[in-house]
Amino acid sequence: MMTLATFENKAALVVLALLLTFAVYSEIKHSRIPNWLTLSGMGAGLVLGYLQGMPAFWLSLGGLLIGFGFLFLFYIFGGVGGGDVKLMGAAGALMGAKLIQPALFYTALVGVCLAFMMVIWRKDWWARVGGGLRRLAFWRQEASGQPVIMEPVMVPYGLAIAIGCEMAMFLCGVN
Repeated sequence: MMTLATFENKAALVVLALLLTFAVYSEIKHSRIPNWLTLSGMGAGLVLGYLQGMPAFWLSLGGLLIGFGFLFLFYIFGGVGGGDVKLMGAAGALMGAKLIQPALFYTALVGVCLAFMMVIWRKDWWARVGGGLRRLAFWRQEASGQPVIMEPVMVPYGLAIAIGCEMAMFLCGVN
């Protein structure tokens, strides 16, 4: 017999799966994650947590704050976009405070792998490594006097978030 708490947990997983699917599609197709999607995911996570009782609500709110807050630090310095921050907050609201922590770790791991794959795919790996090493040698001047600035590699971080959340659910278990 399915209890209400079990149903709500499964409902959160279904909402999370739909949220991540639409986010990845939008990120790949339009290079952005829409606010209506992420904000409704946050709201759904909080509502589903509230329906399970106050302990579940606080875990949901904690997950939202941890997911959003951690990526917000990278947003401030230009590492990720605002949609990625809100998507991780929505995932945290749906996964809860305990499961969003390993999801952040796996997301970062997948993000690094995606970045390496993008650089290799662009075929300018050695130029980027050389440019990075030259920037580390700040006491040396370039021959032209101007530092060589390469175009940044754009990684679809929504994809990394989706894969990282899936890895956390499978590897850390869903209660």
